[in-house]
Amino acid sequence: FYEQWGRSRLEAEQLKRENLQSQFLALKNQVSPHFLFNSLSTLGSLIEEDQKRASAFVQNLASVYRYVLQSMDRAVVPLETELQAARAYIFLQQTRFGESLQVCLDVPDASKGLGIVPFTIQLLLENAIKHNIVSNERPLTIRMSVENGNQLVVKNNLQRKQSVESGEG
Repeated sequence: FYEQWGRSRLEAEQLKRENLQSQFLALKNQVSPHFLFNSLSTLGSLIEEDQKRASAFVQNLASVYRYVLQSMDRAVVPLETELQAARAYIFLQQTRFGESLQVCLDVPDASKGLGIVPFTIQLLLENAIKHNIVSNERPLTIRMSVENGNQLVVKNNLQRKQSVESGEG
């Protein structure tokens, strides 16, 4: 019993460390100069073209950062909260890529109360965009659904880039 209790404690500590590492990497990705540069470049071109869309872009960018601040100390958030943040992130990316990026969120209301580690969806979306070609000729389609009542599934059409910048693993 004592040995099993000790192993359980070690596993719990390891999971806690991994969760903190995951949160740190997500926060680091959020405030990365690359993400901010792309967002500001998109915003700069929007200001002259479409002020209403530029305003919506700023609101969604603020929403993404607000979520970062509100969630960075939490191990789990409701799926609905994660989806709201993901929608703001998707808006930013669709503004950047236009019709070349298509995202379908098919999550039933019954699943929205499930728990999920913060930034999970955004990291999966970032990876799909980072590792695949996103162009008018070859649009990237990302589909998100819940299977078996509690499994979040994210799929995209595979269009590998020739060279991909290194990531965090």
